Order: sequence, then C-alpha cells, then structure tokens
Amino acid sequence: MARSHSRMGSVAAGVPLALLAMSSMGCTQKAPEAGPPTTPGPADPAALEPPTPPPAAPCAPALFCDDFEDDLVGAAPGAPWRDETGPSGATVRVDSLRAHSGKNSVHVLAPKGARYRRGYFAIHEAPVFPTASQEMYGRAMVWLDAAPITPPGAHDVHWTLLQGEGRSNDDRFNSIYRYGGQHQQGLGLMANYETTPPVKSDCWQHSQTRLPVQQWACVEWHFVVASNEMELWLDGAELSDLRVVDRATAPGTGCLSNDDLGGQWLAPPAFQSLYLGWERYQETENDQNVWIDDVVVSQTRVGCPE
Repeated sequence: MARSHSRMGSVAAGVPLALLAMSSMGCTQKAPEAGPPTTPGPADPAALEPPTPPPAAPCAPALFCDDFEDDLVGAAPGAPWRDETGPSGATVRVDSLRAHSGKNSVHVLAPKGARYRRGYFAIHEAPVFPTASQEMYGRAMVWLDAAPITPPGAHDVHWTLLQGEGRSNDDRFNSIYRYGGQHQQGLGLMANYETTPPVKSDCWQHSQTRLPVQQWACVEWHFVVASNEMELWLDGAELSDLRVVDRATAPGTGCLSNDDLGGQWLAPPAFQSLYLGWERYQETENDQNVWIDDVVVSQTRVGCPE
C-alpha cells in the first residue's frame, strides 16, 4: 500500500484517466473528420461486455494512510510527515527491524539521560488538514519494547503517544489533545489536555487500562471540535474511562491550573497538526523504543487490521 491518500469528490466516477489528464492540461480531444458512411458489421463480443470499473483508491474512504514501505530505511518518514524531534535528543527513523505489515515501520527512540525527549513526527498539511480540522479519527499500530522506569523517589514518568493541536481564536495559545500514560508501572493510559503559555491548564484523566508491551497494539483516537470531545480505543475496545467531553469528570481527575479555562478541555477552533511518537517529560532509567506502523487518518472510525 505504501503512502497514499484519497480526496473524496475530486474525481468523477467512471471518467477515463486520459480525459482527466488532458482536461487538467487544458487539452481537448480533436473531433474526427467526417468520412464516408460505413456499413455495420457483426457485433464485437468484447464490445458487449460491461466496462471494467476503475480500481479503488488504496486508502479510500480514509484521507491518508501510510505503511512506510516507500520510505528510505535510516531516514525520517517522508512528506507529508515532518520530523519534529528538534534538539531534544530523541530520534525518528524508518527501520526494518520490526513491522506490523510489510518490512518497514517508524522507530522512535527516546533515550535516557534527560528529563525531556520529543520523539515526534507530524502532519500539518494536506491530505489530512484542513479536511480533518473539525473532526478526526485515526489509527496507528504501536509496539513499545518496555515500560519507562521511574528513578527511585521520583514522580511517575508522564509520556505522550499522540496529540492533536491547533491555535486559539484569539491567537494567544495552542490547545492540545493528548493520549499517553503515566501510572501503573509506567503503562497506565491517560487523557491529557494542555495549553501553551500564557494560558495554563494541564488537565488529566487516568484509565485502568495499560498499554501492552512487546506486542503490536491497535490504538485508535477521535477528536471533535464542536463538543470538545476525545475518545480512545485499544485493540478495538473503547476505553470509556478515557472519553472526555468538555471537561474531565471521573474520580481522580484534575488540572494543574483552573485559573484561565476553569477546567474546560477547550478544543481549538480547528485542529492543524497531528503528532505521533513518544514525548517524555521526566527522566527515566531506561531508553524508550517505540515502533509505529499502518497509520490511517479518516473522517470516520477506521478499526483495526484483520
């Protein structure tokens, strides 16, 4: 499948590709010159057969899908992805050590030795945005080699696996919807809402479910602007304790600050970016190695591969 995308409604069904190509170049077909009338002959059996329908787009009806098979091993995933690791010391590279399908996947390394690592690759443009800016479904196959180990006496390590982000209407801050984890020996899943300065929030809602290690996990998400809503599925099962609508209400939830938004998980007016990988906010005693494969972004729920 490699990297592909589908732009719904951009191509009329049944229009020959040659005509589309000529139309896009401003060309028209020349009408044949008139000739002498011909006498009909016997019907060609092939002409009586129904036309073969064009092949479906590999990604339809999704907006975008990528199994990284057309990427160069050892390099960051190609466009429309962007390497967003910056100077954090994390790396994002395509490799063939482990894959859910085919031969390749994206390997994210967040090494020990620093409190903060930003192991992200992201999409900020078409074919995902702006089409999925108001509502986004997605899926990624994820392999984590080992739980992050918190040093003795330190606060439990907080990490993020995926996030949607967009700028506020007044251009003062970014609203960020995240799914990651923190407790339960480093594997307890968590919904997290964060804003960039000067607005303060950093809200959380924890799940009883843990992210598996040493196996492929199917992670699906859903972000909705209109209802300030986020949902998560793991291996096809919805995690109801990680569904948040407008604000966290489950026991044990909270925010570091309610001063600016009053605890509301205010979505941006439009999601503009999708980040995948591993972002870590505390030091660990071990490296984190994550592989991500078979990514799909859609306007409807995707589901897990068979």
